[in-house]
Amino acid sequence: MTIRQRVWPRWQVGLATVSLKEIVGGAGLECEWLENPYRDGWLADPFVLSVADDRIELLVEDFRYADGKGRISKIVVNRRTKRIEARKVLLEGGHYSFPAILRMGEKVYVYPEQSRQGQLELFEYCPETETCKRVATLSEEPLTDAVIYKGGIYATQMPEPNGDRLRRVPISNQVLNIEPASSTAALRKGEEEYVFDECVARNAGDFFEVGGVTYRPAQECNQWYGNAVSIQRYADGKFLEVRRLPDIHTLNSYQGVTVVDRKIFPFRWLFRLLGRTDK
Repeated sequence: MTIRQRVWPRWQVGLATVSLKEIVGGAGLECEWLENPYRDGWLADPFVLSVADDRIELLVEDFRYADGKGRISKIVVNRRTKRIEARKVLLEGGHYSFPAILRMGEKVYVYPEQSRQGQLELFEYCPETETCKRVATLSEEPLTDAVIYKGGIYATQMPEPNGDRLRRVPISNQVLNIEPASSTAALRKGEEEYVFDECVARNAGDFFEVGGVTYRPAQECNQWYGNAVSIQRYADGKFLEVRRLPDIHTLNSYQGVTVVDRKIFPFRWLFRLLGRTDK
């Protein structure tokens, strides 16, 4: 590991010990932070793939120092020891992050961020072989941290992914034959744009429901990327913040397991001494 890699910030995945209901209700976010046993990079953007009595499987961005790129990996967490016991790369080659999951019946799909490649693709995950097969192109635009919710893709877009504008692009309901979104930046018929009063447009995870109410976790990037998560109630086409979780980057939940991640600075003082900001 180089000096730069030792000093620069990295990300850490954690398991929340409070429920989504408690989080929405204002309870303190308590977490069990997972130690990364792999020294070749860091893990971020966790999504819950499966839950069993003895283990939790997560999809994460698996960033490697060697090439400066993220790939999508599955990690296995022991529920008793809270240790990461295995890691398997599912997608690599370009730069992948934010492995959002779409479940349709018995099938599981993954549509990770590929904004550096200028597109958003859909992959089918096969648990038997632990592989991902490309099945469709969802968008030919550089969307960032896209989330599919009720027939639409909600996302920000390069070159301003951390700003105040969120787009909703309609898509076909036929998963294996999804019509790609237009490559034009202009709003098309059926497309919507939400403008916020601050930089809270970027998704921080999938939409979720508590007590029949829909919420969206969003990234608050007013000061820097990964500054906080804004929990927003979604109703009647409007997003209204109900609370903010400082120092949290993403939040996702499935089958009673809620996962988050945070930015950590091994040597923040040295990082600042070198003239860097926390961005």
